[in-house]
Amino acid sequence: MKRIPCLLFALSLIFLVSCGDQKAANVSSDTATDSSSLKIAADSVLSQMDKEKYRDGELLVKFRADSVAAATLKVHQKIGASVIRRYTLVTNLDHVQLPQGLAVTDAITRYMSDPNVQYAEPNYLRRVATTIPNDTYFNQQWALLNTGQSGGTAGADIRATTAWDITRGSSGIVIAVLDTGADFTHPDLAPNLCATGSICAGYNFVSQNNYPKDDNGHGTHVSGIIGAAGNNALGISGVMWTVRLMPLKFLDDTGSGSISDEIQAIQWAVANGAKVMNASFGGGAFSHSEYNALSQANAAGLLMVAAAGNGDQHNNYQGYNNDETPFYPASYNLPNIISVAATDQNDMKASFSNFGPTSVHVAAPGVYILSTFPASIPSTGNCDPTGIQLTGGYCYLDGTSMAAPHVTGLVGLLYSYYTGFTYTQVRSTVLQYVDVLPSLSGLIQTSGRINAYLALSSLLAPSGLSAIVSQTSTSQIALQWTDNATGASGYTVERGTASGAESQITALGPTATSFTDSSLIDGTTYYYRVRAFNGIGNSPYSNELSTTTLLGAPTGLTAGALSGTQVQLSWTNSSQTAAGASVERAAGANYAQVATVGPSVTTYTDSGLSPSTAYNYRVRAFNTAAGYSAYSNAVSVTTTAGTAAGGGGSSSGGGGGGCSISASRQTERGVSDIAIVLLPLLGLALLRRRK
Repeated sequence: MKRIPCLLFALSLIFLVSCGDQKAANVSSDTATDSSSLKIAADSVLSQMDKEKYRDGELLVKFRADSVAAATLKVHQKIGASVIRRYTLVTNLDHVQLPQGLAVTDAITRYMSDPNVQYAEPNYLRRVATTIPNDTYFNQQWALLNTGQSGGTAGADIRATTAWDITRGSSGIVIAVLDTGADFTHPDLAPNLCATGSICAGYNFVSQNNYPKDDNGHGTHVSGIIGAAGNNALGISGVMWTVRLMPLKFLDDTGSGSISDEIQAIQWAVANGAKVMNASFGGGAFSHSEYNALSQANAAGLLMVAAAGNGDQHNNYQGYNNDETPFYPASYNLPNIISVAATDQNDMKASFSNFGPTSVHVAAPGVYILSTFPASIPSTGNCDPTGIQLTGGYCYLDGTSMAAPHVTGLVGLLYSYYTGFTYTQVRSTVLQYVDVLPSLSGLIQTSGRINAYLALSSLLAPSGLSAIVSQTSTSQIALQWTDNATGASGYTVERGTASGAESQITALGPTATSFTDSSLIDGTTYYYRVRAFNGIGNSPYSNELSTTTLLGAPTGLTAGALSGTQVQLSWTNSSQTAAGASVERAAGANYAQVATVGPSVTTYTDSGLSPSTAYNYRVRAFNTAAGYSAYSNAVSVTTTAGTAAGGGGSSSGGGGGGCSISASRQTERGVSDIAIVLLPLLGLALLRRRK
């Protein structure tokens, strides 16, 4: 009978353990980051196929999160497909080669009939946002500084020149350019391209090698808008003068590339330190694989600035409404995407540019944009429409492909200045601080064209922080600073007793440029710094300032003559931090220090004085931080005509309550001390004699 309870107990343990194992087995390792584990309907995938070209004989297959490798392999083997690559950025996503003769639509149907498959979709092609032929000549780089001399409206530029007074970029900012590659030999581009072998070096996913040479020109043009070297007496300037450009070539010499290669490029950008990706390409079909890859980039904190796309011959090159006819990746509803339309030199939406009241976020110049171009590639016929006779290596192009990199450059400038900003804060700053234009109302979500200066200066750090130490109060310091921010909601003041260890003590309104800090401790060094804030974040700090409050001076000094040679002083200590007090005396007009006493001492006896003589006294506190305090009140006292009672004449001086002993008294003291030592010995001797 005893075995039955034991057996039941053992079975219960086995049951509990097995339940625990089952629960653990069902936990997906990627549920926290995968955008969805729900199975996609086959019809929803098939319905996208007529919207975009794709590669025959290839698929992108995403298995459910809880699928094991052996099961996924069996699915591929059953269909006869082989795995080209498995991605790490998107869990359980395979790029597969179909067996010869199997149509893409049939393969999708077969894959998606398996319960382990979340979705299977074509390997869609993405293309550059179409370049529109030039019609009119304009001055060079009107998008960065348009004075109206280019034939356009003054002020239609992004105010780059004033933004450069704040920052011109940073070599610590890596920008991935997903495009046709870059011309590494271009003298205006090479200084800002990541060096071969560096952590941010690019890659060629078309040829699968580490040399992303541009054989189309589009990628070089886009790269120059973002980051052609500035102030080098050569060619043009990018929005960023200094940057590290990471060319990721997934578009071939015709400007076409596959999503499978694009995902590799996104994966590379995430893994190698890019802050933002420029996507001057797109297509009409929704790709779950592309969406998943960008979702993972979002989880990694990586922004994508994407061209909203252009009209084509089917609508006479008039822009489409992306709310109704999406253009991907710009149209994905993800928080790390900025979709960009194009404006012209008159601050109007470019006629060719796509738009979207909800899906297109902001606009930027995209007409007659001058930028770098490979000299080795034959002219497309629009590289010198102004007749300026440009030297080789530069070209004018149009399109939202040119608008997007203006925004990417601005993102890079924001990262350079607001070094603590997250990608969501950078994105919010770009979209909030724009030039709102009536011409974009109802067409663009923000109704605005980017303004680089307005965005960068929105939380520009306060400058010139200074302090005025009160000369009448030991507990007050008055601060002043210069307000530089154009979009601040207010200012925070921070205080501490050590450099870099300040904490907030108050928040002030948007126009505040001063603050008086009260209730401080006297004789103490304080450190201050100020920064602006708004609903997006905080500005960099102002200069750090250190200053010390006045030390509290002693008060209520009194003096009384004890004799002809001694005066007793007494005062009140008014300082919390004093290390002591200095006593000064004058027999005439000139004071001299006669003693220093400790921090808790408030009396002093001055000795060795002359009878019937008038003396003046004053006291001041001191410590290491503040030095000396102001003086106490001064007092005058006259010693008496005779010496102290019982005194033997003038002493050698003294004070502070101490005593001096004469030679005769020292002899008497010595005898008494000896007697005290000998008495116990005498007592012991007497006891022995009695025994």
